[in-house]
Amino acid sequence: MRREESAYIAFGQYWLQARHQETTRLWLTNIIAIVFAALLALVAWKGLIYWYIAAFGLALALFGLFTNHALRVLSVRYSRVASTLMDFELGLGDYRRFIEGEEKPGMKAAWENLWSLHIAFVLFYCFAVAGWAALLTMARNVTVVANWPAIITFCLVLPALLGFYWLFLWRREKEAETQPLALPRRSREKRKPLREDPKL
Repeated sequence: MRREESAYIAFGQYWLQARHQETTRLWLTNIIAIVFAALLALVAWKGLIYWYIAAFGLALALFGLFTNHALRVLSVRYSRVASTLMDFELGLGDYRRFIEGEEKPGMKAAWENLWSLHIAFVLFYCFAVAGWAALLTMARNVTVVANWPAIITFCLVLPALLGFYWLFLWRREKEAETQPLALPRRSREKRKPLREDPKL
């Protein structure tokens, strides 16, 4: 098998793995959203907020948040390897851009860096965690007075979780996007200095 054929097969495998991670994240979020809707429908039908329903929703939201982060890291790593193979081995240019607004100046770049499909997933799970935590505070008492603890809980949990994601999980995702990959052999050979002839 020729080198180009091997590189093409490897590129296809890494590209499929990257797409698999993205598809898994999408379907996981769809299923979790359906479960959330079923739990909220059960709460509305019963007219009561049971603590175990709210606790299950909270645990499911946390599971979705951390799973979404893990799938994002894997997707970026597989995509970058596929991009490297496509660019260096196959000579077909870059596969994708990982930071959308990186090469654009001004507010448009800032907006594209801030808002993406990945950020939409993160906000969905952060709002879900805060919402279920707020419902958990209302599990014992659903009177009007109990709404204030729920509102306070929501307003405290949401920024705290976003801050946690920004400080710890987002840093790992940025490292996956920017950490150097091993240079392909051809690139290393081009950069390798020629040895001086000892006879000279």
